[in-house]
Amino acid sequence: MKKTKSAQVIATETEPSPELLRRKIITLLQFARKAGLLAYGFETCKRHLLSGKMKLMIYAEDISQNTKDRIMTVLGTSTPDIPVRQFSTQEELSAALGLPFTGIIGILDHNFAGKILSYFNSN
Repeated sequence: MKKTKSAQVIATETEPSPELLRRKIITLLQFARKAGLLAYGFETCKRHLLSGKMKLMIYAEDISQNTKDRIMTVLGTSTPDIPVRQFSTQEELSAALGLPFTGIIGILDHNFAGKILSYFNSN
């Protein structure tokens, strides 16, 4: 009986592509929505921001400057530690999440928010 050495494979860690990270973020947003941990639309997100329930805010790249200004004003009067990220378009977000046309999304759970932020930060 012969003894053979098994080939040792050394895995190199490669950075995920931006498209892969984008799909992972969308998938987590879909899970958060199904779990009831996603707020969307200006007024709903504003209410959750002011109540301190929001853990992460995401806004679409193509929302109007007026909407950005309004949301930043609300952020200035709420809890200061809420991270804000710009991501995707209103059309893509709405279609992927099965929502009416919207450009502002809030994550209400720290676990979902933390994982999504890790994907944003690895980009």
